[in-house]
Amino acid sequence: MKTPYGQYSFIAFLVTLAFTLATPAQANKHSERLIQSCNELVGIYAERDKQNLLAGVTTSVSEALQAGYCMGVLDEYRRHDRCYSHDWFTQAQKIAEMSVGYSERISVNELLEFSCERS
Repeated sequence: MKTPYGQYSFIAFLVTLAFTLATPAQANKHSERLIQSCNELVGIYAERDKQNLLAGVTTSVSEALQAGYCMGVLDEYRRHDRCYSHDWFTQAQKIAEMSVGYSERISVNELLEFSCERS
């Protein structure tokens, strides 16, 4: 009998494999996507704080998917690597502060390592 956790582990493995096998141009796009997605995540939570939890109602599906991508990547990284950052939101803020232009020179793994460094 298969468990749902086995399916998630397999999906995480495939995502990791895709990042590992990505060409440099694709890796840059992945870095850019992570930066943009973390910007979206931080923005949603900033709006939520301003609007007393109404951000969840006013967030589009596209914005929610982008934010979910960032949260998923951070969660998966935190499950497998040591991270000095206290929570995923702090990590997302560090990544969101990076300029999209910087994504051309840094890999996703380097972004994640940077976001986990001690402040």
